[in-house]
Amino acid sequence: MRSLFTAICLFIISASVSAAEITFLDNPTWASVLEKAKKENKMIFLDGYATWCGPCKSMDAETYKNQAVADYYNANFINVKYDMEKGEGKTLSEKYMVTAYPYLMFINAEGTILHKAVGFKEANDFVTLGKNAKDPNTQYYTLKKKALELSNAQFLKFAEQAAAFEDEDFDQLGSDYLAKQADILGNNDLIDLIMGPIDMLPDEKTLAYLAKSEAKITTSGKYTKADFEERLIGLTIDYAISDKTQGDAEKLDFDKVKTILDKYIPLKAFFVLHYFKAQYGLDNDKIDDAIISLDLLMENTPSKVTIDQICNAMMNMGPILLEKAKLDPILKKFEAIQFETKVAYMKDFVKAIIYIKAKELDKFKVIANKMILDVNTPENVKEDIKSALARMNEKP
Repeated sequence: MRSLFTAICLFIISASVSAAEITFLDNPTWASVLEKAKKENKMIFLDGYATWCGPCKSMDAETYKNQAVADYYNANFINVKYDMEKGEGKTLSEKYMVTAYPYLMFINAEGTILHKAVGFKEANDFVTLGKNAKDPNTQYYTLKKKALELSNAQFLKFAEQAAAFEDEDFDQLGSDYLAKQADILGNNDLIDLIMGPIDMLPDEKTLAYLAKSEAKITTSGKYTKADFEERLIGLTIDYAISDKTQGDAEKLDFDKVKTILDKYIPLKAFFVLHYFKAQYGLDNDKIDDAIISLDLLMENTPSKVTIDQICNAMMNMGPILLEKAKLDPILKKFEAIQFETKVAYMKDFVKAIIYIKAKELDKFKVIANKMILDVNTPENVKEDIKSALARMNEKP
């Protein structure tokens, strides 16, 4: 009898261990969740999922059934799951600007998001995420309220979180933080901030200082001349189109943009201006304006625009022009540009990239086979093309 009793006990214990998992309220009314959070004085953990999401299913099967995860989340949170594509989940998706799945949110009883993460998390990382969400020293919302008082190292970490959060307030926060610094490049943390997450400078004086600071940034050993030039271009164009330059104008003043670019990146101003105008035209469905700017870039290749620059412009904009049935005339002008023999293969390479991006696979195959037979195509490029063709042939 005793052995039978022992066996039953062992069965119960093993069953309870294997059944460990987060206890979720599945698609409850949001009002009832907020009420429960207030009553129990707990934060809400919300798993925003979609039924077709693979990483969401992995979270269910692995992470949520981990003993440590279950113990921590059941003790500390009101745990809820919502299908973000159905019912009240759709409303919450819009409210919290859900952009990917699983969307893991930590929300207070007033409905304010305090912390979040996106994507699959291993058990240990997921417990750490929950602890960070509860700790005022790491909780994003708390850090944001005192962001301007953080040390440079702390603000750099906060900036990385802000990027992950896709926080639209960060541009202004970052600009305000830099405005408080005696020297925006005064230490490695500030240099990392300028070279990474910051997208808005506080004023033109700061931009002018940055434009003259290549040596200060590159001597840190972490960034190259090319890194500096690329970052300067990005920050210059961002400043040129910001309210600081444009004021309250409803329409973008490209003359003001040109003035800033000519002043701070004179050697690349022509390309950056007209590339930006072309991209701006495509983004705002002003295709004819985009084509005018792209034509101007081609007409000035190679005098003011390098072969690399025009090829990159075509590879990036070509798929949209193809979709709008505007590509063929542009391609004729592109093919008319004089390329040196050693880079002549780039004309076909650009077309191949456009077609594969646009999923015009038959057209890609024609260009790809032509490049493989062309003696001027570098061998490493041929191998890449052959690999791409092989992968296509493997697909059912």
